Amino acid sequence: MKWITVAGIREAETVAFAQRNLPSYTAMCRAGAAVARQVETVAARAGIRRVIVLCGPGNNGGDGFVAARCLAEDGLDVEVSMTCVPAHLRGDAARAWKDMVAAGLQAHVLPSSDAWLESAWADPAVAPRRAVIVDALLGIGAQGAPSGAVSAAINWVNGTSQACPVLSVDVPSGLDADTGAAPGAAIRADATITFSRPKIGFAAPSARAYIGHLVVADIGIPNDVLETQATLPPDATELIAAPEIRAILRPERALDSHKRSYGHALIVGGCARYPHAPVLAAQAAYRAGCGLVSLDVPAESRVAAAVWAPEAIFAEPCPEGAALADFQAIAIGPGMGAIEGARLDFLKRLVGDAQAPRTVVDADALTALAKLRLEEGWAPDATALRLILTPHPGEAARLLGVTPQDIQRDRPGAARAIAANYHAIAVLKGHNTLVAEPGGRLRVCMGGNPGMATAGTGDLLTGLIAGLLARGLGTEDAAVLGVYHHALAGDAAAFAHGEESLIATDLLPTLRL
Repeated sequence: MKWITVAGIREAETVAFAQRNLPSYTAMCRAGAAVARQVETVAARAGIRRVIVLCGPGNNGGDGFVAARCLAEDGLDVEVSMTCVPAHLRGDAARAWKDMVAAGLQAHVLPSSDAWLESAWADPAVAPRRAVIVDALLGIGAQGAPSGAVSAAINWVNGTSQACPVLSVDVPSGLDADTGAAPGAAIRADATITFSRPKIGFAAPSARAYIGHLVVADIGIPNDVLETQATLPPDATELIAAPEIRAILRPERALDSHKRSYGHALIVGGCARYPHAPVLAAQAAYRAGCGLVSLDVPAESRVAAAVWAPEAIFAEPCPEGAALADFQAIAIGPGMGAIEGARLDFLKRLVGDAQAPRTVVDADALTALAKLRLEEGWAPDATALRLILTPHPGEAARLLGVTPQDIQRDRPGAARAIAANYHAIAVLKGHNTLVAEPGGRLRVCMGGNPGMATAGTGDLLTGLIAGLLARGLGTEDAAVLGVYHHALAGDAAAFAHGEESLIATDLLPTLRL
C-alpha cells in the first residue's frame, strides 16, 4: 500500500464528498466506528472495561465523539474529555457531539492548560490504572508545537501511558503527518488507527516511536480516487496493511474439505541444544491453516513435539524422490545447529532443484546458504521464485558478507540486496520488518513490538510462512501475510500480557488469520 500526503488525502476527500456521493458525516461515522472496533479489541485483550476519549476541536475530535458513542452503545464504561467548549465545534464535529450527547454521554470540558492543572479528574495522583485512552485531540492538518489545553492533555496522556494502552485517531497528536517530526509535545501511542492510506510522515524513522502498531481503516473513499494521490517515500517502501491483506487469503473452507485440501508442510531442524525450535514452527504452520505438518527432527525434538505439537507427524530424515513430492512447502533451519552431512546435502538439493517444493530458509540454514554462495560459488536459479529467506540482522550480514552494523545502517538496501543476490523473497526481521522481492519491490510491516525480542518468535514466523506456502499461496503473498499476522499476534499478546514478560508461546493463542 502506498502512502499519502495531507494535501493528497484532502483532495481525495473533496472528490469523494463532492463527486462520489459519499457524505462527509458518513465518512466520520465510519472512522469513529473503526476506532471503536480497535479499542474494543485492545480492551478485550487487556481485560479492561473503562475507556477515556480525549477530543479536540476539529474533525479528529468528531471521530472521537463517534467512537465514544459506539463504545458506550456496546456496553463499555466511557468517559470523554474535551480541550474546547462545545460552542466552538463546527460542521460534522458539532453534529457528532450532539449525537453523542443524545446517546447519554457527557464530557469533562477542560479548555485551557490551567483547567487541566486544576481539574480533580486530571490530577496525576489519581491517574487511571486500568483504562484504554483514545487520543482524538489533533488531526493530520495540525502543524507546529501543540499549546494550551492540547499540550496539557498530551502531557497527561504520556504521564499515564505506562499503565494504560493509548490509541491515536488518524495520527498521534503533535506528530506532523507530512514530515514525521514532533516539534513539541506528542502522543506516544501503542497503536494508531489511520484512515484510507498511511500518511507519508509515518514512513520517517523519527515517527515510528510515536505511532505504535499502525492500522489502516477503510472509511469509504474509493480506491481509484486515493491512488491518484498516493505516493512512495524516497526509499520506495510500501506499507503492509489490512485492506490489502484481506484480499490475499479468505479463509472460508468448503464443506467437503479434508486435511489434504490445505497442504502438507515439512519442518526440518532441531538439535540437542534447541529441540523446541522446529516444534514452535510446526505449531505456527498449523495456525496458518495448514492441513498436515511433518517434522524431520532428532529424538530430542520428537519428545518435545509429543508434548507441545501432538498434531505433528514425524517424517523420515531428509526425504528423497517420491517422498519429497508429498510436501507442498518446506522450512529448514529452526534450531538446527551446525549443518553438515545429510542435512547439508538436503539443503543443497532444496535450493538447487527447480522441482523441489517452495522453501523457507531460516536460522542455521541461512548461515550454511551464505557459505554455499560466498565460499563455494553457489548461484540461485533465476527461473522461478521458490525461496523465502528470513534473516535477522546478524544472519543478513552473513548472507551479504558485511557486518550487522552495515545491515542496520541501510535496512532497505540490505533487504533488496539479499533478494537480488539469492533470487528469493527476503524477510529482514527486526523493528519494522521488511519484505523485499528480487525485482526491487519493498514492503514494510509497522506492527510488532520489543516484547517479541525473545527466543522462539522467529521460529513461529518461519512455520507460519511455511504453512501459508503449503496452502498454495505464492512466495510473495505467503511472506507478506505471514509477517503481518505474526506482528499482529505479537501486538495482541503484548496488550494482554505486557511486553516485559512476553514469550513466544504467548503468540500462539492470538495467531489467527
